[in-house]
Order: sequence, then structure tokens, then C-alpha cells
Amino acid sequence: MVIKFLVSLFLFFSCCTIAEERTIIHQGIEREFLVHIPNSLTEDSPIVFVMHGFTGTAKGIMEYSDMNAIADREGFMVIYPQGTKDTAGNTFFNVGYEFHQDSKIDDVSFIRNLFTLLSEEYGLKRKKGFATGMSNGGDMSYLLACNASDLFIAVAPVAGSLMKKIKDRCVTKSPVPIFEIHGTGDQITLFDGDIKNERGWGAYYDLTSTINFFADAYNLDSKTVKMITKKKEGAEYDIYFERYWSHNSNDEVWMYKIIDGRHVWPGFKINWWQNPIYWYYFGSGNDDIDASEEIWSFFKKYL
Repeated sequence: MVIKFLVSLFLFFSCCTIAEERTIIHQGIEREFLVHIPNSLTEDSPIVFVMHGFTGTAKGIMEYSDMNAIADREGFMVIYPQGTKDTAGNTFFNVGYEFHQDSKIDDVSFIRNLFTLLSEEYGLKRKKGFATGMSNGGDMSYLLACNASDLFIAVAPVAGSLMKKIKDRCVTKSPVPIFEIHGTGDQITLFDGDIKNERGWGAYYDLTSTINFFADAYNLDSKTVKMITKKKEGAEYDIYFERYWSHNSNDEVWMYKIIDGRHVWPGFKINWWQNPIYWYYFGSGNDDIDASEEIWSFFKKYL
């Protein structure tokens, strides 16, 4: 609990982007969200959901990811849902953590509601959108891929995990392309998973098994691996791009495996060196890749 609580401490810093703060009543609960509308919005504009981590906020992930700047350039709407508070007062999306087993919050239906509401309000014609998120928001991205394939074209978890409970009920008949960005040195969402639930969050799979599960389910019979950055060329991390694909499908599953990378959204510019605890758990906001730019490039494949 202490480790993931630290995430929220790093999600509040100045940002020049603007979003409207709004609320709706969903299943009898007042739910909050932010929405950013670019000046170039048209009826054909896509919708991108960006979800915060455990204990985080919609405002925090908006500023952390800087996705609004890309939305302004590319002309898509960005929605930042706000999680509810659990009995300990921590904000969360309900993906089935062990200590949330009694929660009745249905965040999938909440996000469905937001998609329908805003699509109708702004006269958007696209019937499907995109989703990404950090940590707990990344876990939520997997849940949407499994439970809302009728609503999402593709998802891109950052430092996310596939909970065993989600995989056991995952529906893969309508493939949702996936792009995971994850550091092998992540001390919070472990790259090697925690299938025995030794940390008490609930059982979740290692990233290799997670990516293979979706690649196999989508019948992707080809794989390529490419190094996209090298330490010796001035990058902070070695980063490998794993691509799963097939000649018989446009669906793909990607992973950027960041060797020794920590629990961050790559491209984030704040340095943690002034506090050793921050550095240990989160590393630096390295410039080797910009996660938001990479995610949007992936999403654009499916427009």
C-alpha cells in the first residue's frame, strides 16, 4: 500500500494544458472526469481515454502524460476518468485487487457511459475509441480489452499488469490490439508478475506471459524483436521492441521492454535524483522514448 501510495505524490505539477472538469451520476454515485477538446475537433475525431494509477487523479495523469498537447496537434478528444475512493481513502479503478474484492464499483460501465455521453454531446461518429493508462490505469486498459472489445479499437497499458481474475474471464473473440510499455526494473508492477500473490494485490501475470496470451489468442504467428535504443549510444536504457503479428490479420500486439526501467511513463521530464526513495522506485523520467507519442503512433494504425 505504501509503495503505490507514493505514485500520487508525483502527479501534481504545473501544466499549461486545459481541460474541463465535469461530473455525472453513474449507478447512484457522482463520478468525476476531465475532458480536453482540441480546437480542430470534427465529427470524425477519435476519443482517447487516459487513466491514472492507484491513489492518483485525473488531473495528475493529464499533466504527467502531456497527452493534451498531442491531442491539440492531432485533433482527438481526451477523456481522463477519475477513480473512486476505497475504504482506505485511496483512489482506484476496480480491476480486482485483493483488498477491493467487496467493491461493487463498475468502472467498465462508467467508461462506457462517458464514451456515449461525450460522443453524442459533440456529434462524434466513431463507434470505438482508444484507452491507455499508467499502473492501475494500465491494468484497467487490459480489463477494457477483455470486457469492452465492442467499444475499444486498441489499448496501450504503461507499467500495467494482467490480473489473473481478468484473464480467467477475458473474451478475445474480437481482438483488441495491445501495446505495453514496461520496465524490467519496475519495483511496483513487477515485470515478472506476482502469480502467487505474495504482495497482496492479487495474482497477476508476468509480462512475457501476458503478451503471449494475447498474441496466441489473436492467432499472431509471427514475432520480431528489435533494439530501438542502446546505452552505448547515449540512451539511458536498452529498449527492445517486441512485435507480434500475422499476414492474415491487421491486429498486432506490441511491447517495449525497457531494460532496468522503473515505474514511470517514459518521456516524463521530472528528475528524481534529489530523493533516493523516489529514484529507487520510479527511476528517472528518461527521454529515450516519449510514451505518449509512441502510444498515439500505435493508435493511429487503427484509425
